[in-house]
Amino acid sequence: MKSGKKTVAIAGGIAVAVIAAIVIGGTNDVVTGPKTNLTGSAANTTSQKIRVMASFFPMYEFARNVAGDKADVSVFIPIGEEPHGWEPPTRQVQDVQNSQLFIYNGAGVEAFIPTFLSAENFPNTTFVRASQGIKMQDADVQHMDSDESGPVIAQGGKDPHVWNDPILAEQEVRTIGNAMEKADPANAKYYENNTDAYIGKLAKLDRDIRSGLADCQTRTFVSFHNAFNYFSQRYNLTDIWISGLAPEAEIAPQDLARVENTIKTNNVKTVFSEDLVDPKLAQTLAEDTGAQVRILSPLEGINKTEQKQGVTFLDKWYQNLDNLKEAMGCQ
Repeated sequence: MKSGKKTVAIAGGIAVAVIAAIVIGGTNDVVTGPKTNLTGSAANTTSQKIRVMASFFPMYEFARNVAGDKADVSVFIPIGEEPHGWEPPTRQVQDVQNSQLFIYNGAGVEAFIPTFLSAENFPNTTFVRASQGIKMQDADVQHMDSDESGPVIAQGGKDPHVWNDPILAEQEVRTIGNAMEKADPANAKYYENNTDAYIGKLAKLDRDIRSGLADCQTRTFVSFHNAFNYFSQRYNLTDIWISGLAPEAEIAPQDLARVENTIKTNNVKTVFSEDLVDPKLAQTLAEDTGAQVRILSPLEGINKTEQKQGVTFLDKWYQNLDNLKEAMGCQ
């Protein structure tokens, strides 16, 4: 098994090398790892910052905006890696052990989470599921192969992509803010203020999406993978996806035929690819149907160039909005 790459047998290498068994009442709950709070620790003083690790890009963005300069926030899944099915190398587990908070989305996007949560290797780490309390949609597991569906079914059989709905993202930010306030009560008001400020930015994003997509020639778009169910439901759109919940899953010929037929039937002029996947399939579909290719990011990561440029979650969503407006002929 090659570290840092996608695999179904995630419980194999890491479970044997690093992890052994804590059973929590359900892997979809917020997990309070340490049996005691951080009372009396350096995390509760103003002289030292708490250490926070977030699983992947949106969780990192939410956490760092809440944390401000009162906590050190890092990202677990490396920049440029697509998170679905990603397997952490053993050396990165130590980074989790050295963190007071580990923030993750849940519902299967982080395939390694059940293995982490069944371990006794993190006595000082509190695991926080940001999607806790959000009513999730059922995942379309019938159209997944076993490689893709395994992590999703293991974590409740739900669609994990809640961060692409700004209103649900607000709930995730609030959960993260509450966790930081509890871990570092001396700075609780600071985290609360930052939480409110970032939620305000997400609320503006919601308003901008509503107004930007209010008057469009079509309300159908073709995305690369099934990451926009919550978004489409929120804004009354129809998303025709090429791949399933994970962008690198096998695509059956009948599914490709279905997408191609939908493109032609609905006179769709744009096929969306993504920023972290090979665009060849989207390009082939576009050539076969006379469409063009644009990028619609599922906000699961950024590339290294974007990282150097300081591109944010909000930047990426406004890029998405511009591309959707163009693709759907919005005024």
